[in-house]
Formats: sequence, C-alpha cells, structure tokens
Amino acid sequence: MTNNNKSIFISAGDISGDIHAGNLSKSIKLLSQNCKISAIGGNELKKNVDVFIEDIVNVNAFGFFPIKQYFFLRKVFKRVKQYLIENKIEKVILVDYYGFNIHLAELASTLKIPVYYYVTPQIWASRKSRITKIAKYVKMVFPILPFEKDIYSQAGVNAVFEGNPLIDIVPLVEKEKELKNQITVGLFAGSRKNTIKRHLPIIINTVNILRDKINAKFVLFSLEKINECIPEYISVKYGDDFNERKKIDIAICPSGTVSLENALMGIPMIVMYKLSWANYLLARLIVKIKYITLANILSNKEIVPEYIQHNATPKKISGALLNQIKPENYHNTRVELLKFRQQLGDNGVCGRVAQKILGDNNGL
Repeated sequence: MTNNNKSIFISAGDISGDIHAGNLSKSIKLLSQNCKISAIGGNELKKNVDVFIEDIVNVNAFGFFPIKQYFFLRKVFKRVKQYLIENKIEKVILVDYYGFNIHLAELASTLKIPVYYYVTPQIWASRKSRITKIAKYVKMVFPILPFEKDIYSQAGVNAVFEGNPLIDIVPLVEKEKELKNQITVGLFAGSRKNTIKRHLPIIINTVNILRDKINAKFVLFSLEKINECIPEYISVKYGDDFNERKKIDIAICPSGTVSLENALMGIPMIVMYKLSWANYLLARLIVKIKYITLANILSNKEIVPEYIQHNATPKKISGALLNQIKPENYHNTRVELLKFRQQLGDNGVCGRVAQKILGDNNGL
C-alpha cells in the first residue's frame, strides 16, 4: 500500500487476543501483499505471519507458575527488542494483554516506531491509571466496545471504534427459538488451566443436580484439552465450533469473551466466576463495576444471572438455570441478547482496522 508498511510486528498474549490478531494479520496481507509480518502470540498468529518468534499464549493457557512465567516473558522481551532493532520494524500492533504489551509500547516508542493498540484494556472496569501510559506510548487505539472510544478520547488518546471483531466471527442465528422436550445445556469452564480447575467441579456438581430435574443433554466446550476426569454423561467438544454452539439452548459459562459470543447468538446463560481468594480480594479493591458480564454491562441491568466467588454454588446456578428455561423468561432473555449485535458495529471490522493502520503514515 505504502512504503512504510513493509514490516509490521504484532504481539498478542492470550487465546482470544491471538484469534483477533490472526484475523487482523490476514486482513493486512490482503491489503498489502508485500508487507512482512512478524509476531509473538499463539496458534492463530503462527499460521498467519511470515516470522513467528515465540508462543507466549500457552504460558497463560497452561498455567505456568508466576515466577517461571515472569522469567520466560523477560527473555521473550529481550528477543523482541533485538528483533525490532535489527529488522527495522516500521509499525507495532499490540492486541490486549496489557501487562506485557505496555512494555513493548514503551520500547517501540523509544525506538521511534509507531504503536497501534487493538482490543484495548478495559480501563473502565479497573486500573484507570493505565490510560496514562497508553496515551504516552500509543499512537492510535481501536477499542472494541462502543463506549470505550469516548473514555480514551477524553484522555487525549487517538481512539477509533471500528466495531467488535466478534461480529465477523460469531454467525447470525434465527431470532425465534422454542425449547424442545430435551434441551441442550452448553458448559464452559474457561480457557486457562487454573480457571478450568476451579470451575469444572462446580459445573459437574451443577449438572448432577440438573439431571434429576430436567430432560437435558450436557456438552462441555473447550478450546484446549482438559486433563480432569469428565463424567460419561457430559460430552466434550474441542475447538471453537459455532455450528455446534448453535445447538445449545442455554449455557453455564464464565464472564469474558465466551459470554459475549453466547449473547450474540442469543443463548441465555448463567454466568459464574471463581478466583483464588487472594485474587478475589485484590479484584474487589480494583474493580469498579456493578456487573462482570458484558451483556449486563452494555445494558446496565442484569439480563443474565451472575454468580461470583462464594455465590458460585451448584445449588444457586442450577436454580437460576431452571428459572431461565421457563418459556416467558427464555423468550425475553433471547430478545434482549440479540439486540447486542446492533451495538457492536458492522461486519468487516478487521478489514477496517487494517486499513486504518496501513493508511496511517504521519509518523509518531
């Protein structure tokens, strides 16, 4: 496209960010075939870039000890620093993963390389001070929730809302749906090893309660292999197959990306989340929002029930699910959830973000 898009570096550090980064890389290649893209990230970036330096996604996904993770990432950072200097990188794109990526932003800024932040940190939920460093080191940000643009703009950051990338990934579904005699309950324990370990026993015990009360089949969805023992009455689907997910009538899931995906598909859900007690106490100090589920946050009311920490019990979760599948409640929840697609932008999000980044040639 232009002569300062010859070499781009991308960094993503978790599973969902890696998916969005991989799709962005594909869009950049379509617009600028001669662009050389290098990256650190996970499986999706590995498939879609010219030079893949290191897999840092699985450091999180498979639960490395914090000290081991720290030294690993420090080593990766040194490699990236050397790579940026030796290969004359012209643009750096960061995707989510603030704790590591903000150091890359500072490094790139020091090297006079323009920095672009795609899928920005949720500073409205916690640690608003992070915006100061983003304003200092990042040239342009691409938030993925509509209200985030104003927050960044008011802090002096050049913010552009092109939509939420899930719009391009999550398929459209039929608006009308009625429950059959046997319902399908989708189960989601999380994407990180430690999260799965905390959530899975609660989910299995919830299923044990529900089996005596409703005619249902239970399907556990996981992006990665689960090593824990799964009862034979729970089937397991690996990978992110939305055609399989369309078959779900209702879900039990953690907050985060999976809950927004379910919302876009009109799947009523019970959201649960359990942290270690140390992390929970820390979160209570820094998190400043009423809800943890994006569907509830965007609507500023509880559309889907949330059960956090000591409230995330099989009895409460199963009771909420039984209430949600009552015909009137089920219909009303689906109607509310299907409204969110309109708020999150039009199709072609990655393409528009790629165009903005490639077309920005005004230096720092």
